[in-house]
Amino acid sequence: MAAWAFPIVFVTLGIVALQYLGVGIGGLVGGFGEVAGLLARAWPPTLSDPATTFAHVLDTLWMAVAGTALATMLAAVLGVLAAAGSRAVRSAALGVIVACRAVPDIVFAVFFVAAIGIGPLPGVLALGLHSVGMLGKLFAEAVEHADAGVREAVAGTGAGPLQRLLAGVLPQVAPAWIAAILYRLDINFRGSVLLGAVGAGGIGLDLKTAFGFTDYREATGIALVTVTVVLVVEAVSVALRGQLLGTGRGGPLPPVRGQRVPWTRSRLAAHLAGWGGLALAALAFWRVGASPAALAEAAAGSVRAFGDFFPPDFAPVADLLGPGLLETAAIALGATFLGALAGIPLGLSAARAVAPNDGVRLSARTFLVGLRSIPDLLLVLVFVAAFGLMDGPVAGTLALAVFTTALVAKLVADDAEELRRGPREAVSSAGAGPVQELAVAVFGQLTPRLVATTLYALDVNLRAFFILGIVGAGELGYALSQHIRALNHDVVTAIVLPVFVLVLAVEAISARLRSVLR
Repeated sequence: MAAWAFPIVFVTLGIVALQYLGVGIGGLVGGFGEVAGLLARAWPPTLSDPATTFAHVLDTLWMAVAGTALATMLAAVLGVLAAAGSRAVRSAALGVIVACRAVPDIVFAVFFVAAIGIGPLPGVLALGLHSVGMLGKLFAEAVEHADAGVREAVAGTGAGPLQRLLAGVLPQVAPAWIAAILYRLDINFRGSVLLGAVGAGGIGLDLKTAFGFTDYREATGIALVTVTVVLVVEAVSVALRGQLLGTGRGGPLPPVRGQRVPWTRSRLAAHLAGWGGLALAALAFWRVGASPAALAEAAAGSVRAFGDFFPPDFAPVADLLGPGLLETAAIALGATFLGALAGIPLGLSAARAVAPNDGVRLSARTFLVGLRSIPDLLLVLVFVAAFGLMDGPVAGTLALAVFTTALVAKLVADDAEELRRGPREAVSSAGAGPVQELAVAVFGQLTPRLVATTLYALDVNLRAFFILGIVGAGELGYALSQHIRALNHDVVTAIVLPVFVLVLAVEAISARLRSVLR
């Protein structure tokens, strides 16, 4: 019943949301036509100061590396405690992880800018704390799935708790941890572009300024540089994952002499990557000014700033919250519906296990990589510039729909690669055609994951009203942007809290549906 009820309810709510926002077929066609016209006016691209642009790109990259390194250190401790601690310790660690994941990075950024001022350090702290939510969860799951026999064997040699962790657990979870860290670095570079627009520095501020002055050719030049760097970061991440997680397989192990562990290719690669990563993190911390003294000052400033944000002041936005939340929910639902509608077929076409041939798969995969390389802030700026602020909700919905298409397609493609062949072969042997095989054997296995992916996309889009607010798309987001500029931090909290509750409600529904469909 849940498997049938969810898509029916989701499609119904998505159509209702689009009608409420005034997004129809004609609006979709006309909207993308407006974007094409804007891009035509923005060509050829220019860069008035290439040296400054590339310097700001490097600042953004250092911010992403430092934020990921900070998150890795915090998440490693919290992940181990959440998986192997006592019940009280486990609950406390999980509570911190969930809180970090539920609060968007841009909210952390606004808080730290208020606490310590404009600069890259607020962006690093924002990226680091928000990333703890994802990395802590993945780290804890990896520790829980580690083979207990290895730990018992190490304990049988007389090893203490720390030795059991270092020798019995970490070697098992290292591949999963490395994959999660590299994937998060890819995400954090895109996120650092957004944080630059709220005072964290970097290329995001240049991008927003160029669009603000309607210098579209300059904006296109900055955007192309940004997308190129995103593609390079993703390519390096993929190459490192393949090198670190795929080396040493299938080759003979060297003979073990004495009690020394032999230096295999995979062990050498892991050590080089580990020490190289530590050196890169130290350099990134130095570049963004994250010294121990600066971090201590940030902690003291955060304590002082906490009083500015709490208690929340609902009075200035009491009449706005109801309609604003309704519009925010409609934008998120409409964008998620359109994104799922386009993303699911794209993701299936990009999966080796489902695509009809390699030509289709490679074309879909190439298009998907290009789509994922565009930062969400850039999408919103382009659509708002094409539509104008009067049609801000429509522009925001279409921009988030493009972003959601890439997100859903990536997750669906990854899930489809793990499909079991048995059910598909059984359906085919019964005489089913390609459409029947897709409907029964493919979607039959993917249904729980599709539900989780769709609700995750809705969760992301609900938080995206902060992004829309930066450029004035969406009533609630615009009010948030204005109160951030006016330093009315208690009113900012009053706007954020209801959306936070809405996000937690979506997460609760998602957890319940996953347990029912499992």
